[in-house]
Amino acid sequence: MRFTATIAIALLALNAHAVEITVMSGGAVKSAFTDAVKLYEQKSGNKVSATFAPAGDLRKKIAAGESADVLIVPRENVPEFDKAGALASGTQRDLAGVAMGAAVRKGAPMPDISTPEALKRTLLETKSLTYMDPTRGTSGKHFDESVLPALGIRDEVRKKAVLGEGGYIAEKVASGEVDMAFHQMTEMLPVAGVTVVGPLPKELNKVTVYAASVMKGAKHPEEAKGLIDFLASPEGRKAFLDRGFSSP
Repeated sequence: MRFTATIAIALLALNAHAVEITVMSGGAVKSAFTDAVKLYEQKSGNKVSATFAPAGDLRKKIAAGESADVLIVPRENVPEFDKAGALASGTQRDLAGVAMGAAVRKGAPMPDISTPEALKRTLLETKSLTYMDPTRGTSGKHFDESVLPALGIRDEVRKKAVLGEGGYIAEKVASGEVDMAFHQMTEMLPVAGVTVVGPLPKELNKVTVYAASVMKGAKHPEEAKGLIDFLASPEGRKAFLDRGFSSP
């Protein structure tokens, strides 16, 4: 009885000091982040409340005055948020990287995207496709401004593209709205009803490394740093690797 009472008192003390850490994050890390946070909450007693949006939307939210304890965005976007005064200096930690790929509806023939020539042929033959609006998401910007111009078919592909606005845009493939999706692979793997074909050819691909930082003015800066340290630890990073990410 005394041992049980001691545990109960310890749990009460832990909960008394528990806080809710708020996070603003790019959508590509959602599934892995959610898995990692379950472990973090069990170990720390703290709670984590996260919202997910494309990098472009996060930019608008922060410019409008929204904030959180932690910001997770592509590493390439960190300098602009830092310059805007949104981040606490010296708190950035790289979490994991993710490559771009393609997906088709489950049961559909698997197209060849293994080489630039094969990808070009597939894109020209595909009747419809989706990729992120390049003004809103990192993957869409790369696909629209780098991949398609490199293949010399941007105008042809744009005419039959339905641009994604955020979230799991491969759901447009699952529903039959379009035939293919081109997106970060970790945002297609969780979608029921689609099959991930594989990554884009290496010479056309882009591995986006996501980084976490404490935001300036965070309500719980120490706990925010602790959460980031956990996400970047071997235990936290395993959740990312298990969801298709690579080490940064």
